[in-house]
Amino acid sequence: MHIKAVLTVFSVLLLVLVAGQNRNCDELTRRCELCVEIMNNAPDRNLPVFNKKCRTKTRNNWRWRNVGRCELTRLNCLGSNRRMNCNDIAELAGMDRIN
Repeated sequence: MHIKAVLTVFSVLLLVLVAGQNRNCDELTRRCELCVEIMNNAPDRNLPVFNKKCRTKTRNNWRWRNVGRCELTRLNCLGSNRRMNCNDIAELAGMDRIN
């Protein structure tokens, strides 16, 4: 009888711990935006080198739009099970496909 109670409590505890690990990408984005405002560093916020590189790499497949630091953080959170190369970022960001 005690073993059933112990297993039940253990199962409930395990489910609660796993559910508590869900990613909250929106909260992560909000915190990033607060931090970036304080830093006041435009190149770090706007990622011009990254955007130029990805625009060049994806020019045949995607109509690239600039992605900022916090949007990229959110997309990385949403795409945690993906490689997150420039094509994955464009797809998750909802950019227009060319072909």
